[in-house]
Amino acid sequence: MSATIFVGFGRRHVEIGRLQPKFDGQKRCLRLTGVWRGNQAERELILSRLLGAVALLAVVLVVFVLMRPLLPIDETRYLDVAWEMWLTGDLFHLTRNFELYAHKPPLLFWLINLVWQVTGVSEFAARLVAPGFAVASAIATVRLARRLWPGDAETGPRAVLVLAGFTVFLVYASATMFDTMLTLAAILGVGHLWRIGQGERDWRLWAGFGLVLGFGVYAKGPVIFVHLMPVLLTMPLWAPAPPRLAEAARGFAVALAAGLALVALWLVPALVAGTAAYREELLWTQSAARVAGGMAHDRPVWFLAALLPLILFPWAWSWRLWPAMTREVRAGGAARMLAIWAGSGLVLFSLISGKQVHYLMPEIPAVALLVARALGAEGQGARGGSAAAGLPVVLGLGALLLAAGILPASGDLAALQPGWAVAGVGLLSIAVGLCGARLPAISGHAVIGIGLAAALHLLVATTGLYPAYDAAAVAARLEAAKAGGLAVAGMAYNAEFNFAARLDAPVATPVDAAAILAWCADHPDGLLFGPVGRVPVEAAPVNQIRYRGIDYGFWPASTINARG
Repeated sequence: MSATIFVGFGRRHVEIGRLQPKFDGQKRCLRLTGVWRGNQAERELILSRLLGAVALLAVVLVVFVLMRPLLPIDETRYLDVAWEMWLTGDLFHLTRNFELYAHKPPLLFWLINLVWQVTGVSEFAARLVAPGFAVASAIATVRLARRLWPGDAETGPRAVLVLAGFTVFLVYASATMFDTMLTLAAILGVGHLWRIGQGERDWRLWAGFGLVLGFGVYAKGPVIFVHLMPVLLTMPLWAPAPPRLAEAARGFAVALAAGLALVALWLVPALVAGTAAYREELLWTQSAARVAGGMAHDRPVWFLAALLPLILFPWAWSWRLWPAMTREVRAGGAARMLAIWAGSGLVLFSLISGKQVHYLMPEIPAVALLVARALGAEGQGARGGSAAAGLPVVLGLGALLLAAGILPASGDLAALQPGWAVAGVGLLSIAVGLCGARLPAISGHAVIGIGLAAALHLLVATTGLYPAYDAAAVAARLEAAKAGGLAVAGMAYNAEFNFAARLDAPVATPVDAAAILAWCADHPDGLLFGPVGRVPVEAAPVNQIRYRGIDYGFWPASTINARG
């Protein structure tokens, strides 16, 4: 088996060579073979562009991880689930605060534990897993572009730059969440469907599509079908040689069987050893509630549409983009398929009750490919000329006014201190906008998108926002007292501090004053904590720590036993 590597230069595609398996004793590796086509200068420039775009994305994501703390409640919760898997060694049943947790599948937590086998338990190492999938998604996007437009080697590498320029993509791709894994699954699945739509009738393509579906389920659950089924069902609208209905039904049956077989490797042992309540939660409740409502993320139907200007910033703010993209989509084929991929995700998630901005992450590569194809050579030479440059300038001016005290720093803005740091971020943001406006359209928009994301992260790293959302102080207090037992009251606890404090036992959650008194009597050396003013005890807290805008109080059990 071998794979040909093509990269772009100008309007040509250049074959670098082939990756072929090489066997050396018991070791297996890949070796680049074949000859280059093109002169030495072209080869060097092509390689620098290809590697530079991917390296830029990777470096930016790593830097962003370093610039912000674990964000509650998602990142803190997921690191706790991985931590408890590390403690228990149970790969089949996820737990949160040492209670069964059926809301997410296991792949992210498996991979974090795999990394920890090499590095030891490390927050930084764990936080690189999800960004790693973002980089893999960028590479897969290049591969998909090569399939969609085999005569155009420029679109793929350009799409990586476009992808890296989406500010929202950078923010979520640097977070410890599931969406980058799901994004990779969506790209791979679309690649399989494209080949099927071109007339390839190998049953192994359907089996491969099924394995991608299984991978998507492992990544984030059945939601992978929301991202891929519209592309499959609309194949007659974009594919030159779609399979007949009966053939497609047989192929999808093969895919479904392959996907179910893969998922069963985890699901069957998890269900067999789980409780009846766990089985119901895993198989039905948490998925149905996201569709029908009742979850924490219920939003109105217009929520995602209203946020599209921010989700698609900065590229959608270009006046050159929309006419060029419309022409591409009207031409049919690949662009029409990408439009269906992106548009169906927006529509379906708008109709589903539970929705968040990052649910559309798997659709962003489709938009990146459309943008890269639509702007093309036209965007390389023309000036940015986009309204996108105005947003970082306006935000930068706002930061300067805030630093000067002209705008009041109240509420959450009170954490934006010291003033010199806020002013520095404001100047950087203005520079990003002005610089992006003077550059060619594609590079200019990339500078604006990456620069704005960098300015936001710098604001977190250099001001009071970092300590305000850093759990270290609370975790240190809990870790020092964990031997006597811990309890939390007055709040819904999502294991925000379990990983940071390296807790090896559950935090109790007494629900009322009587339960608190009973717990304190059973744990005379224990520590109760919770939001000041919400914990139903008469005694004053021994000390307080502010975290995430909440003043957490700490009560040794002995003080509650004494005063009730």
